[in-house]
Amino acid sequence: MCAKHAKDNFGMATSHIPDNYNPEFCSFVEQQKKLYKQYSGCLLGFGIVSSIPEYDDIEKRWYSNIEQLRMFKSPIFIDDFKSFIIINRTNSITYLNDNQWEQLKWLIHQKNPVLFKKASIPNADVLNREFNESVNKAISKPLEQLKKEAKKSSSHSTASTVRTNIYHRNPIIAAYVKKRANGYCQLCGLKAPFVDQYGEPYLECHHIDWLSNGGMDSPDNCVALCPNCHRKMHIINDSNDINTLKSKAL
Repeated sequence: MCAKHAKDNFGMATSHIPDNYNPEFCSFVEQQKKLYKQYSGCLLGFGIVSSIPEYDDIEKRWYSNIEQLRMFKSPIFIDDFKSFIIINRTNSITYLNDNQWEQLKWLIHQKNPVLFKKASIPNADVLNREFNESVNKAISKPLEQLKKEAKKSSSHSTASTVRTNIYHRNPIIAAYVKKRANGYCQLCGLKAPFVDQYGEPYLECHHIDWLSNGGMDSPDNCVALCPNCHRKMHIINDSNDINTLKSKAL
């Protein structure tokens, strides 16, 4: 049985947790760090997301259920798996089904797009809901704090090649832009048409220089628009409107 390493064969390598793992916690983490370096994977809790050996006669991908700890959150946070799988047992090996495998690839791709140049979105509705929940959580912060975090978070968005390009946006920036607008569309000047399920004025974050054209995901390239004006900008994108929005984003 010849072992080989497949670049796209990822799993949580946590199958060697001793029954009395608490006293041996540190040594186990060190062991996993070595695996992390060896396979260029990502630590998750006190487990690891990594490339694992694949045998010629074994095609399935493995993961282990481990206790849900939040001590080691880099570079893939255990929180990122809330829509993927709940980890709550030790020393339990099972298979990844196809859907879980696609979701795991997507999560890894979001953190490191180089690993999976093509990754399927597991559930677009889930991703949008989680993004909106993150925005809602962040919007409760003071405006000046959001402004500082938004500037610090500015970056060129990464794209995932699926049926269309999906550009990853930062919820802190979206929260700051919406709060900065104070409930009014920054193009037509009218009050937000309704209040959303979180009790916030419903406005949509619009990138003046589109992400698809290389625009930045940054506070000075984002404005909050009502749905009507947002659609107008994506259909007409009038130069006068663009100049107006640029002045509002400063």
